[in-house]
Amino acid sequence: MQKDSIRASLGEFVIDLGQSLLFLKGEEVSVEPKVMELLLYLYDCRGRYVTVEELHDHVWADRVVTDTAVRGTVKKLRVILADDDLNNPKYIKSVAKRGYKLVCETKVLFDEDEHPPTSSTETSSASLRPNSLIKENIKPQKKSFLLMLSSLFFILLAASFLASKYIYNDTHLVGKEHLTEFKGEKKSIAISSDGRFIAFVGRYGENGLSQVYLLDKQEGVTRQLTKSASNAHFVSFAQNDKVLVFSDIVTGASALKLLPLTVSDPESAMVTLLDNKFLIGRVASGRVPSEILVQLADDAESALMLYAMDLESLNLSRLMTPTHSGGYILSGAVSPDKQRLMTIAGESSKYQLIIHDFTTQLDRVLSEQNRRIDDVVWMNDEEALFLDTDGLHIINVKTAESKLVHENPGDLITNLAASKNGHVVAIKKSQERANRLYIERSLNGSGDVNRVINTVPEITSMVFDPQDQQMRWVRVKKNDVNYVGYFNINNDEISTYYKTSEPLEILDVAQDNQHILVKENHRLGLLNIHTETLLYLTADSSVSSDAVFFQDGKYVLFGVKIAGEWEIQKYDVNKATTEVFLRYFRSIRPTNDNFVVADSAGDLYYLDSLQSVAEPLGYQISYEFITRWHVKQNTVIWTDFDYLKSYIHSVDVETKEHVVIEDLFYSMYPRISANKSGEHVVYLSVQINDSAIQQLFFD
Repeated sequence: MQKDSIRASLGEFVIDLGQSLLFLKGEEVSVEPKVMELLLYLYDCRGRYVTVEELHDHVWADRVVTDTAVRGTVKKLRVILADDDLNNPKYIKSVAKRGYKLVCETKVLFDEDEHPPTSSTETSSASLRPNSLIKENIKPQKKSFLLMLSSLFFILLAASFLASKYIYNDTHLVGKEHLTEFKGEKKSIAISSDGRFIAFVGRYGENGLSQVYLLDKQEGVTRQLTKSASNAHFVSFAQNDKVLVFSDIVTGASALKLLPLTVSDPESAMVTLLDNKFLIGRVASGRVPSEILVQLADDAESALMLYAMDLESLNLSRLMTPTHSGGYILSGAVSPDKQRLMTIAGESSKYQLIIHDFTTQLDRVLSEQNRRIDDVVWMNDEEALFLDTDGLHIINVKTAESKLVHENPGDLITNLAASKNGHVVAIKKSQERANRLYIERSLNGSGDVNRVINTVPEITSMVFDPQDQQMRWVRVKKNDVNYVGYFNINNDEISTYYKTSEPLEILDVAQDNQHILVKENHRLGLLNIHTETLLYLTADSSVSSDAVFFQDGKYVLFGVKIAGEWEIQKYDVNKATTEVFLRYFRSIRPTNDNFVVADSAGDLYYLDSLQSVAEPLGYQISYEFITRWHVKQNTVIWTDFDYLKSYIHSVDVETKEHVVIEDLFYSMYPRISANKSGEHVVYLSVQINDSAIQQLFFD
């Protein structure tokens, strides 16, 4: 039966679902359109609570209204239904923090059951058609038998299709509830086995350090568990929820620490499990209460691998490693039955969900895609929930069938956690990117701030213009599309010249402002501002470093890996030809008369000429994609970071004077630009992006 002919009983009322009409004892009841939409939605969601936020998303999707307006519409509906006893509701039950639920008896009405209002004319005309009924009853039995077989076939076909859909994809997101307000920055989240307690790490001010917090859902109280953490980043429950384990990330000096929850002051009894590791990443519950899973990298050249750690003996055993060079293990989650491990494996721009069977020790690729996968949790032994750049997906671990259950525009949802009994919680940001400032700072003297540029959050990086002090070249990101833009810092006007859905970095600007060097995903490119076209300097299959203009933009020098060895190549912009310029170095910058080069490890050398012996400078740069290095006049400027702080270094090649400026990581983001003279740098300073903890409800 089509929806436009379906009627249903709601207690004493009858609702026409197709025509959106409400009847009481055969008489139509006058209902405002938005009140009727609310009633229809509550009917569709009968049997469960509907949150106020869900009503905003579905009933008021066409406009923005206050929670008070939503509650006012619910009140109007209660008046129509004469449902005025809130303590003993007949139609709509409301529970704080859970929402509204249709509690009256409902039943779909068929022709013999329903009692819709009908006119005497309709009744009379129906009684004057006996001949058609008699004629139908005397049709040949053979035709009826064939019709019955055909009907049975289609019913079985439809049932088979519906069964397959419900067997493999029967879980849906049905509601969301905020457990905290949007206040403070939250990085990662964990939930206790029973779903009552939620641990998270975060900070509440730009100058604050990230600490560990514990939310009691039942009491609605949040406790700060640490005050002395350097940079708490990931957290997990362990030992039957009696302890929390968290990673304190400072590159080269990262630690793994344990907080007992059975004492009044957990930090006073805190235990250091690992110390002075190069990098410690995510942590997660293991196969037994005394085991945790932890990401570790031994040094800058090592990939992040997944280890199992016994909290009693403190023994570490390697659990999962990348299968290819340049790959990494992003996270790991043990199934509720403790028999399997789900990991996110990354390599270049490819992401995989991999199932590892602990019994057979066999791996199976469950899913592979180009979209970045940020997190995955088990919902039960048959289904997992993963978060990628499109949104939340439920995937069946047997069939590998998946479906999108919630879109995530702006990447607002950032982190997931799930309990043993199916409670799912997430961190949701208040906006796609935090509000930001760009700070222009002097490298001379005391490093004074010369200018503060207030921009929209969509401007994600900024580069000095070589000709106009009031203009900046910027990267703009909007709706997952990156743009190269020309920004006027006086009136905030932006002109765009190129766009791409791939990751994009601005590397250098030619002196005549006619060309810009960029890195799009992993390929180096030369952007022609006049034609707004991009010429790729490296092949899609090649491995490249960075690039810089040479001799006032006539040439481009860039690093490429050929047959396992790095070399510097030179591209002639006018002739469109490429030749080898210098072998055995990964990156290069011209000085006034000579060159500074960096090898594969980042060690810096001074070259008096291409034929001279390289002179070590005694410093090392970082090749992380968010770091930069420049040579202006005779000064080498570069950035580094350890996730707690960022550092700007400057060294005069002639005098060897070395100056360092440091600040908190997000207060001085290491993606800097230096002006032509090398006297000033500009960098991003990120403010707090307030976030909240949400509970997600699935049927």
